[in-house]
Amino acid sequence: MSPRLAGRLVAALVASALLGCGRHAEKGSGTIVRRLEGEPKTLNALLATGDPDLTVLALVSRNLLDYDSSLTLVPGLAESVLPDASHRSFTVTLAPDAMWEDGARVTADDVVFTLETLVDPKTPAVNRRGLFEGFEKAEKLDDRTARVTFRTASSTRLDAFSLPLLPAARYRGTAIGSNPLNRAPLSNGPYRLARWTAGSSLELERNPRASGPRGAADRFVFRVVPESAVAFEALRTGAVDEARLTQPQYAEVDREKGDVRAVLWNDLSYTYIGWNNRLPLFESAAVRRALTQLIDREGISRALYGGLARPANGPLPPGLWPYDPALEPIAFDPAAAAAALDEAGFRRGTGGVRQKGAARFAFALSLGGGSDVLRQIAETVQQAFRVAGIEMTLRPMEWAAFSSAVDDGSFEACFLAMSLDPNPDLFPNWHSSQSPPNGWNSVFYRNARVDALIEQLRGTFDRQEARPLYAEIQRLIRDDEPVTFLHCVPVKWGLNRRIQGAATSPIGLSLFWPGAASWRTVRSKSPV
Repeated sequence: MSPRLAGRLVAALVASALLGCGRHAEKGSGTIVRRLEGEPKTLNALLATGDPDLTVLALVSRNLLDYDSSLTLVPGLAESVLPDASHRSFTVTLAPDAMWEDGARVTADDVVFTLETLVDPKTPAVNRRGLFEGFEKAEKLDDRTARVTFRTASSTRLDAFSLPLLPAARYRGTAIGSNPLNRAPLSNGPYRLARWTAGSSLELERNPRASGPRGAADRFVFRVVPESAVAFEALRTGAVDEARLTQPQYAEVDREKGDVRAVLWNDLSYTYIGWNNRLPLFESAAVRRALTQLIDREGISRALYGGLARPANGPLPPGLWPYDPALEPIAFDPAAAAAALDEAGFRRGTGGVRQKGAARFAFALSLGGGSDVLRQIAETVQQAFRVAGIEMTLRPMEWAAFSSAVDDGSFEACFLAMSLDPNPDLFPNWHSSQSPPNGWNSVFYRNARVDALIEQLRGTFDRQEARPLYAEIQRLIRDDEPVTFLHCVPVKWGLNRRIQGAATSPIGLSLFWPGAASWRTVRSKSPV
């Protein structure tokens, strides 16, 4: 038996066992079985950061405001969140039927407690605190109304209220990180946690006290299946109803047209190579553009992404409302790159490596582990640079050390992905004041005009007025190419055809409203 067939057999045997794990694991007509790539670390809605945590919480915990599939903010636990004329103060009015699963009303006390806990430096709420930069105070006006005030105005401030709540009565006076509710959350969403079997599964059932439309499915069973091959076999055999796909798996599902359908969408991220702009090798925009011209991004897409990945054209990916589709990515042009490098003084020297004076064009690309695909991309870029007279060594690093190097800017070049919020604030990543140790501008990019436009954007609250500002920023950053924008890579997923009502969005299949709450099941049908 070949190693590939043996591996598939093992994966199939593991997958076939998944349905038998647990007394309530059988799939009824109203039960949907989903894959988690890891076990949630917490179901505390403020502390959750990982995909498994957020995937489960999307069905258990509503936000004050939710994003819909088009990334428009819609009422959630709050029927409205309204700014005053200064855009510094927001009045939060809770929905009259918002309720915790124990029968207690969701109140302004919960709003005030959650916000005060969130901004407390002792709370490790790294996933959300940045949106509340400049928070001044939260105060209860009455049981259904709270006022939240900030020291400064920001055009992205309303997005901060896509915020879950903690039940103040159950958390006040306890240690936020060790409260038992972190593993048994009190639901205010369409489903409640019925059972958590450590290391194996979580089961959700309908929350009878949920406000708004009830969940379409009777139950969700989440299986913890870390291995991609095992999850794929479980998907093919019907042991799970949905799972992320690799490129080869996506191609196989798309070709077979069987019980699993392939789903594709663009998320709010892109991959890039960051150049440390304060180093002499990378201080010239012309040199940085030349480096991008040496990389055949469309060829990489064909070879490694089945032609589905698009060359990124700048700091915003498709799917975001200010994205400029008319902005052309820097084209693959090795001849133009060679001329630009010669013009910049980097000419071929001993051994064919380019140098400028005594400085050889040699550096290390830091990598934080990652997938085989990312490693293959790095090796492809390395070979292209070698042909052009540039010596790039690959420096794989353990993830914690890599993250620290990125955070403090102590790298020469790095390979990363950027994920953005639905209403993007470019200040933390591209304003010159945010270079380490102050912020996330880890490549030390500096452009006075970009700084001024970003500052202007923060006080521009009308999207039609903001669009030309975003467009100019995208063009300027593309021309400066402080990083090489590589690819916008679509997310690939498999769904059993028995699942109906599933929609995609730039933030996934289920992290918006109603998301997976609208999923329902039908009997398996022949492929159409």
